[in-house]
Amino acid sequence: MILVDTCGLLALQDGSEAFSESACQRLEEPGSKVYVSAITAFEIGQKHASGKLLLPISPQEWFESMLRHHRIEELPVTSSIGIAAAALPLIHRDPFDRILVATALAHHLTILTSDRIIPEYPGIETVW
Repeated sequence: MILVDTCGLLALQDGSEAFSESACQRLEEPGSKVYVSAITAFEIGQKHASGKLLLPISPQEWFESMLRHHRIEELPVTSSIGIAAAALPLIHRDPFDRILVATALAHHLTILTSDRIIPEYPGIETVW
């Protein structure tokens, strides 16, 4: 089971060329489930609003389209995940990534990410 981060979701838009063979296998495994955190929608919207991310349609439409097309299930950011993210060691200072780590730990997910700091968290597995 995979949790796709923002960079991973953007890379999926362009095809799987950016991913390792291992990542592709994990994504395409029969019965494999792929998830994305609701915080990723916020990050996509924020990047779009600041002009750092150009999208052909609105961020909402793009996000929903990506989830449908790639059969990705959205996970909410619950109060438990928020509190767990705040309690994590300050290995990563990016609040989005801390929420992803807490989400992955809560749901026992591997994170699809190119981030080099996230794997430093104990109990976190990543693939790219």
